[in-house]
Amino acid sequence: MKPGDISEIRHLYQLDPERCNIHRISGCFVNGEKTKVACFTENFLTLPEEERFKYLELFRKCLSGTRDKNLLLLRPRQVHRDDHSGDMMGEECKLLQALVETDLKDDATLQEFFDAVIRHFNYVDNYLILLARQNYDVPGKTTDGLELEDASEEVYAHVLCAICPVKPTKPGLGYVPEENAFHNLALGQIVDLPMNGFLYPAFIERSTDPDYVLYYTKDTVDIRPAFADAVLGSAAPLAAAGQKESFSALLSDTLGEESNLETVLQIHESLQTLVKEKKEEQESPVLGKEEVRGILRDCGVGEERLQSFDDRFDLVFTAPVQEEKEENKESEDDSAISRYPEEVPVEERIFVASNLVPQRTLEVKNADFTIRIHTDRTELLETRTIDGKKCLVIELEDGVSVNGIPIRN
Repeated sequence: MKPGDISEIRHLYQLDPERCNIHRISGCFVNGEKTKVACFTENFLTLPEEERFKYLELFRKCLSGTRDKNLLLLRPRQVHRDDHSGDMMGEECKLLQALVETDLKDDATLQEFFDAVIRHFNYVDNYLILLARQNYDVPGKTTDGLELEDASEEVYAHVLCAICPVKPTKPGLGYVPEENAFHNLALGQIVDLPMNGFLYPAFIERSTDPDYVLYYTKDTVDIRPAFADAVLGSAAPLAAAGQKESFSALLSDTLGEESNLETVLQIHESLQTLVKEKKEEQESPVLGKEEVRGILRDCGVGEERLQSFDDRFDLVFTAPVQEEKEENKESEDDSAISRYPEEVPVEERIFVASNLVPQRTLEVKNADFTIRIHTDRTELLETRTIDGKKCLVIELEDGVSVNGIPIRN
């Protein structure tokens, strides 16, 4: 889903009768012992406006954040027909489709979904599972992007799920308007912004695409891959932070003793250029083995090192399954490369380029110093040997200061 697609659906989750067309919402309150405390289904339009606003705020959050970090487009597994006539939905995808088709009216379907979440969502405190069901009469658009309200092309029927922590409020003195006085208020429970969520089916090129689900994660380090795998039927990619860590370790192992400032800066410059080009097209540039290999070759990496890269790249995606939160055990053969939760098909062994390189500043550091330089000015850095010592040299321009004190000569 491109940013424009996500933004278009996010605008549906506002108190705007011209756009918002939520049929109903369903929820399940789960305690820390993984027990259902309460389940409910409400006609959304009959709720007080203040409550509708709060619910919409929670749902809208699941369509916010940075693409490829907080918002991940996942492809659920497909079950192939024996006669090779096409693909069948996996069981997880069938359940998601049933939520859409039953309009959240079938209690058995709802309970099956709630049970699946409870089994696989690893959280030790209280939380609320929320579902919204909405139809969107997709308006047509002119070539210059203007909406044609009377030219609907299709109805986008979907569910949006938000999984929100429920936190206790602190007891204390509070104002009671009826008595015009302050009294001790009891402990309560309040719903916080969602930790995870998803939109199904995806909305791609302004059209329904049941082959994809848009997954939201507040935490870009722990994206709960076991939950995505079990409930959404999709192997989640390595988290954004993990991709950067894995890619850095991959480059370090590939370059070995030949790693130098010039080569590393050249690789980062190539990645930056790719990201900028694709950003103009609203696309997320992804890098498979051949793309990364091509960048390394163009940056002068030798054939022997490229052969080492081939072996190391596959290792990133074929490591043993690891439990969530479990630290990866290193060995002499697999260095410090982070692990994917399970073996990933060849066509899905990719990195997202924007997760690999800094967008604004490049960091150069050792044990004693840290230097940050704008990604567009890396030509100011170079290495030289001076008096027999290897030195990092930075070209100084006007406006240099140290701890706020200007340097004049």
